[in-house]
Amino acid sequence: MTQFLIKFAYVAVILGLIFLGFKYVLPLLMPFLLGFLVSVLLRKPALFLSEKLKINRRLVTAILVILFYILLAVLTLLVGSELFNFARTSVSRFNTVIIPAVENLTDMASRWTSRLDPNVVSVLEGVVNSVLLSLRSKIAELSTRLITAIMSGLPSSFLNVLFMIIATFFISMDFGFLRWAVARRIREENYTKIIAGLTYLKATLGRLLRSYVLIMCITFLEQAIGLTILGVEYSLLIAMAIAVFDILPVVGSGTIMLPWAMISLVTGDIRRGVGLLVLYVIITVIRQIIEPRIVGDHVGLHPLLTLMCMFVGYRIFGGVGLLGLPILCAVLVGLERDGVITLFPNRDIPLPPDAERKKKRFLFQIRQKKL
Repeated sequence: MTQFLIKFAYVAVILGLIFLGFKYVLPLLMPFLLGFLVSVLLRKPALFLSEKLKINRRLVTAILVILFYILLAVLTLLVGSELFNFARTSVSRFNTVIIPAVENLTDMASRWTSRLDPNVVSVLEGVVNSVLLSLRSKIAELSTRLITAIMSGLPSSFLNVLFMIIATFFISMDFGFLRWAVARRIREENYTKIIAGLTYLKATLGRLLRSYVLIMCITFLEQAIGLTILGVEYSLLIAMAIAVFDILPVVGSGTIMLPWAMISLVTGDIRRGVGLLVLYVIITVIRQIIEPRIVGDHVGLHPLLTLMCMFVGYRIFGGVGLLGLPILCAVLVGLERDGVITLFPNRDIPLPPDAERKKKRFLFQIRQKKL
């Protein structure tokens, strides 16, 4: 019991520190972490170009960093302009699409309630009118809050971006020196574990990216086929947009398909509305079935463990935990499998006949990197 309490307290403290780190420390260091990731992304291209072109590495690194952030700024401006245009036309779309749909629904309800008591009908009409007025006021209030939040967050966002760019330059210029300065202050056995963990993390992120690209392609094919059958114009373009929304944590394809289906039903397009609802159900069911298996196979986890990590991570950390906890679990399992760390006792017992499984095609090899 004493040993159990000690181990329990130790694990609880570690988990508490991880939680506090994710919740409070990570946001503070986010510009520097993003700068580090950009530096890692540009390091190999810079070394390759420097060696091929016989140019100083620092000069090549500086040029690549500048080009990277110029490209990022152009993409941000393009996406921001599209979002601004969408927000500007949202009010007119509300007046030309939502209000007529609600009026059609009101007419249908009035025809159905014409046989009721006039007092009941007047009460229902009052409720509908109040709902419409409430919707208008809520949309105006949300628009005002959104604009206020964007305007108030611009100085802080600009400062974070500025620090990220400066940190990228500093880290990229002295990447080798900074790695040496950190490594010489870590014990050799701990440094080996850290390098192994980073190797697992890098491989896991790559495989996780490929798995979600595969899921997005499957969703795109389902959407394209379904929308083409329903006779929707620009079905391929809309299917691509919905597939991108579907891959985002928390957002999902229902953000687009459910309102679209409801508006179609209310405006009288029963075939399209029912078809969109059926298509949404099919895509959601297939996504819930294939996602744990595909992600688990690619990151080296059992589908059940992957599903548990995704659910628990989402409930605790939101969209970040939905992807982050399976990655962390995959890294820990890989490190234990290769004997770098020991999480649980592992007895060598015979495998039952009904427990035989195919050999995992996701196996890591620890690569010792020299400074």
